[in-house]
Amino acid sequence: MDAKEASFVNENECAFDHRFQRTDQWKPVYSWLESLDMDEVVKSKDILHWLTENVDVRDQLSSRHSRYHLMHYIKKCHVKILKRKGKVLAPSSSSCSTQLLESRDEKQPSMIQCAGNSVSNDVSSLPKENEVYKVKQAEAIRKYEILLEFEKQLLAAFPREKI
Repeated sequence: MDAKEASFVNENECAFDHRFQRTDQWKPVYSWLESLDMDEVVKSKDILHWLTENVDVRDQLSSRHSRYHLMHYIKKCHVKILKRKGKVLAPSSSSCSTQLLESRDEKQPSMIQCAGNSVSNDVSSLPKENEVYKVKQAEAIRKYEILLEFEKQLLAAFPREKI
């Protein structure tokens, strides 16, 4: 690689250093995200609306990525753009579970703010009379019951063939 090519690569890397994916197929998405004047991360419905208007981009991206993957990457890229611009981000449901905690009964103590808190996840060291232990146990039972209900629904939707 000669000096001219190296300088082009360095300029290109500097121009797109904040980008999550650096391929040509994502450049229209980056341009759109950078043109947005928002203080919060772009919503899924806005992404779908933009992709509907830009059929070529949608078809190209959809051929390589799932819908979830597209939404995840576009939002992740927009977060990086907002951080680079110095915009204050509103807390999202993916980073903290505050919305879940607010929707609970007032009787239950809210003990966890973020999912990555290692102290809150170590329930085995708590006495069984502890309120946090009881809340965690009740939450685990609820999750188990939800999983059982999903299993019943799936079994009804996809009956097993007789062997």
